[in-house]
Amino acid sequence: MKVLVFGEILYDIYNGNAIIGGAPFNYSLQLSRIARLKKSVSIISSVGKDDFGNKAIAFAQKELIDTSLIQRHDKFETGKATVFLDEKTKVPDYIIHKNVAWDNIEYTDDINTVIEKNSYDMIYCNILCLRNECSYNTFKKIMEKTNPKIRVFDITIRKDYYTKDKIEKVLNYINVLKINDDELECIKNLFYPDINIENNKLLMEKIRTSFDIPYIFLTLGKKGACLLSDNGFFEEPSNDVKVIDTVGAGDSFTAALSYALYKGIDEQKTLKFALAVAEEMIQVSGGTGTYDVDAVIENVLGVQA
Repeated sequence: MKVLVFGEILYDIYNGNAIIGGAPFNYSLQLSRIARLKKSVSIISSVGKDDFGNKAIAFAQKELIDTSLIQRHDKFETGKATVFLDEKTKVPDYIIHKNVAWDNIEYTDDINTVIEKNSYDMIYCNILCLRNECSYNTFKKIMEKTNPKIRVFDITIRKDYYTKDKIEKVLNYINVLKINDDELECIKNLFYPDINIENNKLLMEKIRTSFDIPYIFLTLGKKGACLLSDNGFFEEPSNDVKVIDTVGAGDSFTAALSYALYKGIDEQKTLKFALAVAEEMIQVSGGTGTYDVDAVIENVLGVQA
């Protein structure tokens, strides 16, 4: 299993603590834990030449993530996001600091060499990491040079850090889309303003047809999740669990579905596994919290894992 991840590494600052995060990093971390293979996940990102940058790389290496393509900037600091957690809903809001290292990921000879020498099974990106033209141009070059079997886009819309053109560019490249209900509404407003947003299945079918995407996963919070694929429409309800916070839940959901798709697991079980992993994450604090990975794999996927 060889996975290439592109995007932000940043520190979530909340409750007086600094916790490493960023959707691509959280995804890399959770997928590495699920895959249980050393350096099966490589991340292309950038951090500053500062303490946060040093800690980020050390943390990733400890989690068996390949860090050889994480750039070190002396002009830009490691990214940060100040997080505010709603005490009633447990849903986070963010102030994402601008013009930091991950906004300035450069397409280097090292990246070019690694891409040309390796055959990747999977690639992952989101839209937030493409907000700056430097990182966006780098990812466009990567898209031109890679065509792995599984191409995952966890859209990750934050604030106004997206454009219709950038989303459209990535949608035309990927074949697995993970999206939540708020992001689905955003896509509806951008591309299909005349479609009733209450009909999620209809909208998912429209996206699938427009961009030829074989798998669309939609998370619905307490209502669970659903999946539209070539084989039909699948739904999975959520379980009643105690929510500590939801930071990283979507990233772990995407990591789990990526692993299941790679393993060739059927759609219903893939959806159930992704939801089970996400529910483990919302019962711990932060996007890097730990849970019993092996137990979830055995309980949901069994011998297929």
